[in-house]
This record gives sequence, structure tokens and C-alpha cells, in this order.
Amino acid sequence: IMSRRRIRKWQDKTISRDVLDNVMKHGVNAPNGKGIQAYEVRVIDKPELLKEMSDAVLKDMPDAGNRDGFKNIFVDAPCVVFIAAYDGYDLSQVDCGLLGENIILSAWSVGVGSCCLGSSARMLNASEAAAPYMKKLGFAENYKLLYCIALGYPDEDPKVKPRNEDKVRYIE
Repeated sequence: IMSRRRIRKWQDKTISRDVLDNVMKHGVNAPNGKGIQAYEVRVIDKPELLKEMSDAVLKDMPDAGNRDGFKNIFVDAPCVVFIAAYDGYDLSQVDCGLLGENIILSAWSVGVGSCCLGSSARMLNASEAAAPYMKKLGFAENYKLLYCIALGYPDEDPKVKPRNEDKVRYIE
């Protein structure tokens, strides 16, 4: 847990479906309220499709590409996990967070890096040009894309950023 870092540079290496299946299995076995698993998950491991989705978003939001090192809205990852929350359960976002953390930690345990992408989901949800791609994800009617997780084999070794441990207090 303490060694995991956000990754934004990737090796040109595909994650096998066996590895992805195992990581997703660990994800859906996260704790969840009432045991209802108030989320849906989609995985795209085709970089060409991810680029098409990104290009569609840029048609509506050209400024989204105005940042250092921009390649696409998914930090150029070779694989992206799309996590949708169920709007019929008020704690669905908590379940989605637990699911995502299991995915991230499971991936890291087998050498696969990750980066949580809230802005990518925000852009996809707001882009009219990306609507066909959102439809292709096939989320059920009462589910909305909440966030994405970029996955790939790391091609960088980011250093630890300081954390404020004063955020935790014990109450007597």
C-alpha cells in the first residue's frame, strides 16, 4: 500500500486478459453496502478505442488538451476501467470507491500501475460528441459514469509526495 504511486507514463506493453480478470475479480469482491454492489464496471483495453473516445471529447472541449504532456484524456493509458454509480442507492459512491481501491491495489500487487481519472469521467459525461462511446459502454439506465482508472505497466517511478498526517485525530 505504501509503495503504490499514481502513474502517468506507461510501457508499451499489453495487460493480459488473465491479469485483468483477476484484478476485476478482486475489485468486485470489495465490501459494499447491503451487498447490492451498486456499481457497474466496463474495461477497455484497446488503445485505439480510447484515443477515439478522447478525440470525440476534444471536439466539444478543445481546451481539455491544453496541459503539459497531454496525449489523451486517459493519460495515454493502454487500459481504462470505467466505474458507474447506481443513482438508486445513496451510498453507491462509497461502494464505487471501495471497488476502485481494490482494483488499484490488486493491480499494483502484480506490477500494474494506475491513475484515478475523475476529470475524464466528467468530460465524457458532458460531451455530446462522446455520446456514442458512452452508449457503447452500455451502463444500465440508473447508472452514471463516476470515474475512470487508467491501468498499465509503469514507465516511471514517482517519488513519495508529503502527506499531512495531522488530518487524523483521535477523539477522547
